[in-house]
Formats: sequence, C-alpha cells, structure tokens
Amino acid sequence: MKNKNIDTEWLTRLTGDPFADTGGLVIKFLWTLPELKDKDIMGLIEYATNIYVNKWSGKLHAFFLNSKITQPAFVGKKKIIEALKYYKGLIEETESNQEGYCRISGRKAKLFSAGRDNHILSGSGTFINFHHNFESGLFLSKEILIRIFFVPLGLIQLSDKVAMLSSNFEKVTEFFVVKNCRENLKALSSGTAEGVLRSEFNNPANALFNFADSYLITHLSKLLAQEDEQELFNESNVTITLFHFTNFGASPEVVVHVLDSKVFRFYAFCNRITIRREWNKFIGNNYKNSKHKGALFNKEKEIWESKNEQIPFETFQTWINNVLKNLLTGQSILRSILYWNIDHSFPFIIVEKYQTIIKNMEKRTINKILQIADFIVLNRETDFITKSIKRLNGEKSPHGLRQFIVKLNSENYQRDSKSPLVTVEDYADYLFPDGGNWREVRDVLLIAIYQKLHDIQLVVEVPVLEDETEVEILNQ
Repeated sequence: MKNKNIDTEWLTRLTGDPFADTGGLVIKFLWTLPELKDKDIMGLIEYATNIYVNKWSGKLHAFFLNSKITQPAFVGKKKIIEALKYYKGLIEETESNQEGYCRISGRKAKLFSAGRDNHILSGSGTFINFHHNFESGLFLSKEILIRIFFVPLGLIQLSDKVAMLSSNFEKVTEFFVVKNCRENLKALSSGTAEGVLRSEFNNPANALFNFADSYLITHLSKLLAQEDEQELFNESNVTITLFHFTNFGASPEVVVHVLDSKVFRFYAFCNRITIRREWNKFIGNNYKNSKHKGALFNKEKEIWESKNEQIPFETFQTWINNVLKNLLTGQSILRSILYWNIDHSFPFIIVEKYQTIIKNMEKRTINKILQIADFIVLNRETDFITKSIKRLNGEKSPHGLRQFIVKLNSENYQRDSKSPLVTVEDYADYLFPDGGNWREVRDVLLIAIYQKLHDIQLVVEVPVLEDETEVEILNQ
C-alpha cells in the first residue's frame, strides 16, 4: 500500500476542503474493504477507473470536463489507458509541475495544474481569471488531485445535479460519504448502476432532513431515548452543508444549502422518543403533492389516504414539505404549528425550543406568554376566550398587540390581584424589546392558548385564522 512517491498520510487526512476531504474519505473506506486493503494508491485508481468506464459508461460529466474519461476523443479501453497513464504520471512526477505550496493542503510540494478536467468546479484554459495571478489553473499537490478523482464514489445524484454533504464534524461527513459509497458499490454488485446512484428525493430540503434522520437514528438513538437534554444538545451541535452542483459543459453551477447547528439541534430535540410521534404527525400533515390534491393525512396511521389508495411514508417523504423548507431557509414555522394546534394537541415544549434555540427568544418571554395564556383561558367564559383569540388573530401591528396586553394587565389589577400580570420590565425587556418580533409574541400566545384549551379539554368557537405570509417583520 506504500508508494515512495506518495505521501500516504495526505491521501486521507483532513484538509478543510469539502471535495478533497470527500475524496480522502472514499480512499480511506476503500482501503477497509478486504479485496482492496493490500492495494497501493495506483491499484485503487485502477479500481475506480474500471468502475467509471466499464460500469458507469464514463458518465462523469457532472464532475470533470474533457477529462481522460469524459472527452469524446477516447473510446472504450482508451479511456482507461489514458486515465491510468495520467495518474501514473502524477505519481512519478513526469507530468509538468513546479515547486510551491499546495492551495488546499498548504504543504510545500511539487504542484500540478488543476482545471475542470481533473478538479471540480474550478476554472481552466480560457478561464484564467478564476485563478491567482491569472495562472492557468489552481496548483495542487498530486495527493490532492488523486483524492478529487475518487469524489464521485462518495456522492449521489439529486434531481438534475450531484449532491455532496460536508459537516463541521469529520465523523458526520464520514458517515454520509461511507453511506453513499456503500450504496454506490452495492448498486454495482447488483448490476443496476448506470452512474452515481440517484436519490429518491427531488429537492434538497427533504434530502437534507432525510440525511439528518439517518445520522440521528444511527448515532444518537440512545440519547434520543434518554432525558439528558444537555448531552443531546452537545452531540447535536452539527452543521450539515449540501453542495448541489454540476460541472457539466458550459453551465457549471453550485447551490449551497446549509442545515445549521441551531436547526439540527432543534430537529434532534423534536426526535426525542417522548415527543417524536407528535412531531412526526405535524410534519406528515405538511407534505403536499399536486398529483394528490384530494388526499388527506391520517394522523393515527401516519399515512396519506385518497379514495383509491393509501400513500405510505416511503412515498410521501419525497413530496414538498413547507415546514422542512422553512426550517432550512430560516423562515418561520409558527403559523404552521398554529394551524395544526387548533384541532390537535401539540407539545408546547417544541414551540419553546424552536423559539429559544432558533429564534433566540428569552426563556422568560416564553414563561410570561404562558402566564398570559393562563389568564385568558383558565376560569373564563368561552365567549371571552373566543373574543381574545379573534382579537389576537386580527392584530396587524405591534400597537394593537400592546394595547391588548395592557388591557389584560388592567383587568388583572381590577381583580385585586396581588401582583401585576405584566411588569414594566416584562413589557419593555421581554415582550416588546427593541428589535423584537411582535408577530412571534402574538403567534406563540395563540399557540399557548389553543394548547391550554386542549389540556383542559375545553371546546370554544374558533374564529377562522387568516392566512399570512410567514415573513419576519421587525419592529413595525
């Protein structure tokens, strides 16, 4: 496995470059396979080349432009011969090179030109403006260029582009790369592979949360079943980045989707065993597909049903889900929770964690909102509760919401209460601080009211909630 012209450590060690690290993790995984563990790096290159040419018919156009494998001038075995010749030339340093510092590894070494033919999403040839000092390409060490060659084996096809996942934790990145690599090799053994394995998903949001589910189930299942919330938060401080890209022809493109650590921590919390079922019902109800407009979500069976068929999770998980999409793009999900909470009990702790983890709402603000909800609901005539809900839902400005809170405070005083419902500090620092989002306060209060009604099993006449675009309107 040793080669005197190769620094083997730099074939797999972490660099911080997502493409190079993915390729390194593929190499590391291949060397764990019994049939490959004794091969040197040239043996692995030959193994991958045979897959790319003989199994995938040279379909690497989304990765490399006019490479030895993708250029039309080479056909059949010629692709293999030319590819192996090139990488042998890198290893033996017969390819044109210069001394310097590798742009990815940072180490001093002999450097080789990296363009779109041997590196992903870089300029080359006439696109010298992509590079420092208008050079002909990036200049990288042979170890880095070799790593890039293995990248396709660790990725999947997602709709019209290729998807690569990277994380701030190497073990998370490795989990996804190895998972994809195993599935790509499994497809080879079954004879079904025609290229990089295609995902069943068509949109990045669903794919990202499906990947998150896989990691939670595989690595954090014990913590999800325990009550140690702090340990779960420590282990779920994970950011996952999905690079959705193509290097094809004249239209290279990359779109970056980030599932940041706040969202991942919140999502992990929602998958705790004590609340997961209620969360899954809520999420399941928010899948939509234009081909199944008449279908309804059965919350007991957690499937979608129409007159003619039952649609299981394996099918509807690929539909568009606005809650997952909003979580990924930073849009509010409060209104979606509110609509669901009208007819369904929903753990308020989820709302609390959403507001405190993702929206940075103070815990004291949450507690005050719950106190106000108690004041509106407990020991009240249903007519008062209905009017309060209607008033809150109709508020279109922070001024109206403030007036409503002040009126409740006045009524609390008239009841000869020993303490104010809302103090000046509560009002100024927690309910309506400078830069605060009054709509969030309103919607969390409405959710708290509905959940109180579910808790005490009180049915009131429910006003029709107005459909609002969930945008952040700060301090109107």
